[in-house]
Amino acid sequence: MSKILLIEDEPWLGELYAQLLGVEHDVTWLRDGYDAMSSIEQQRPDVIVLDILLPWASGVQLLHELVSYDDTARIPVVLFSAALPDVSAAALRAYGVVAALDKTTVKPQHVVKTINGVLNAHANI
Repeated sequence: MSKILLIEDEPWLGELYAQLLGVEHDVTWLRDGYDAMSSIEQQRPDVIVLDILLPWASGVQLLHELVSYDDTARIPVVLFSAALPDVSAAALRAYGVVAALDKTTVKPQHVVKTINGVLNAHANI
């Protein structure tokens, strides 16, 4: 069973996606970047689903932290935010971002499909 780390501070969205993704995967849902980094150190997820605007440590800070270590730099990240950064896909890939979804417009089934696709693609690497 794949391990997903969902980092989302909005309770209703976090609960929704933890339930949807939890049907097929082991999901840990956290609400801030600080707790996320501690969790990643204890148990490496197969994919991180990351909001950008978070309390304590932002998603951008977490991305910088992840790429600064060899073991965490290889974890694929799916940005899931209403505040997607205005940078190129190549710049995002340098931070391990493999997909970016606008949570204000994306349908839940597309989020699940995208994450499953990332997990399948990275299982073969």
